[in-house]
Amino acid sequence: MLEPIANQYLLIGYVNRSHGVHGEVLIIPEVEVPTLFEEIDIVHLQNSRGDLIPARIESFRVQEKQNRLSFFVKFEHVADRNEAEQIKNCPVYVNRAAAENLIDQPATVDLTDYEVYDEQDQQLGKVEFTIDNPAHPILQVSTDDDRQLLIPFVDEYIVTLNEEDKIIRCQNLDQLEGL
Repeated sequence: MLEPIANQYLLIGYVNRSHGVHGEVLIIPEVEVPTLFEEIDIVHLQNSRGDLIPARIESFRVQEKQNRLSFFVKFEHVADRNEAEQIKNCPVYVNRAAAENLIDQPATVDLTDYEVYDEQDQQLGKVEFTIDNPAHPILQVSTDDDRQLLIPFVDEYIVTLNEEDKIIRCQNLDQLEGL
């Protein structure tokens, strides 16, 4: 039986766009490791079918803009801008065993029973459990009126996480369906 992708590989980012005419792409990382590509020379790009395709890194350079890292990467198999456009939005994975010593994994916090508040400081409900999702965790919140809310655990929706008081403050929840 095949092992799930998450057990073998670690998602490190996404191909954001092509850059220049020689096949270079911009990778937006999900992890903050400036030396990542110094240690890793092969990544895996996930195609639309979900297959992981190995891609050897020919060269890279790091860019820090607005306190955020990004990487301009040239893959050996991507010769020009047209080929770079074909891998736009592809998730980028690395072998988990090779990357775990480079990436400090944050300690996971159990968010079950955290109280969830909106931007008007009104209590919405409590977190029943966290759904593991390759892109980001999703909070399943049970409201006082027996509804279920699914809130992506990303900056667009989560304002603060207070571990001491077990409170999560949210914003932009009107963007989510069903509210």
